[in-house]
Amino acid sequence: MVDGLLHYEYTIQVARAEQHTEAKHYAISKDVSIVEDADVLIMPLPSFAYWDILKGIKSHLREGQYICVTPGQGGFDWVARDVLGDELFNKLIVFATMPMPFNCRITEFGKHVEVQTLKTHYVVGTTRKDRATDVQKLNEGIFGGQAKVTGNFLSCTLYPINAIIHPQRLYRLCKDWKEGDVLPENPLFYEDMDDESVEYMDIVNKELIEIATALREQGTDTEVPHIFDFLKYIYGDFDSLKHIFAENNAYKGFRCPFKEVEGGYVPDFENRYFTEDIPEGLCIYKGVAEIVGVETPMLDKVFNWASKHMGKEYLVDGKMTGKDVGQSHAPQRFGYRKVQDLTPNL
Repeated sequence: MVDGLLHYEYTIQVARAEQHTEAKHYAISKDVSIVEDADVLIMPLPSFAYWDILKGIKSHLREGQYICVTPGQGGFDWVARDVLGDELFNKLIVFATMPMPFNCRITEFGKHVEVQTLKTHYVVGTTRKDRATDVQKLNEGIFGGQAKVTGNFLSCTLYPINAIIHPQRLYRLCKDWKEGDVLPENPLFYEDMDDESVEYMDIVNKELIEIATALREQGTDTEVPHIFDFLKYIYGDFDSLKHIFAENNAYKGFRCPFKEVEGGYVPDFENRYFTEDIPEGLCIYKGVAEIVGVETPMLDKVFNWASKHMGKEYLVDGKMTGKDVGQSHAPQRFGYRKVQDLTPNL
């Protein structure tokens, strides 16, 4: 990939109208020491990649650097504290940008990318309350558009994005599936969205809002909206959550994470919609719910269903004490047991 970037011109196709750009880069390198010269590090990463990336750049970070993680899910600040240590972590300005600025498709690896959607509205949250305005202006300067600040970084961790969408949609499609069954088709994940799927999203999101309410009552300024309100802010004034998914260009063309077998399809429980959104999504929601004492019956139903098919044990008698919690990003994995543990910098 690096060689490709060094030797080829780039093509960016925006909204299916081809535009050619000439880029003068400062440096492209596999050498992680390059981050020492950066004032802002932008990390568009899935949650499972946090550990290795942070370990790789740790010795090259310096005081005052901004680290932007997008879309900012999965307890990034907890992982960063664990990897970097409190002393280094507290010298950095860590913030999340939600959602990811671009929806892209690689058309030719290392050379050409199609940008399907460039966002114009963002939510940002930071571990440094004293730098919230700086982060807001920085985000607008880099990505354009408008950014608004949410309460704290825990708000970003709990924001209703992928873990509200993917598991609940798949629960709707596969909740009655059992080993040996074959599904007749692989529907479009978003464009074929139905009322039952968004109903499950709505219920789990409302449980998540209850968790945020309990967090505020216990001394934090955590803010969690409903996903419908968040996506309307990002994409415009649709009349329903189902229509946002079914009619929005950002969600076009995605099939469900099913594997083709003889006679049809079966769910792929090794797909990232399971391997990321359960251990680094629902595990976090449930772990925080346990700390603040909020019951989450619908979340539990989806969580237990997915965990069973993944061969994982997270919940035991309703508590996050299962043998696989240590491989998740649940707060209990980090030894967090109190609300104050979740936001130690506030």
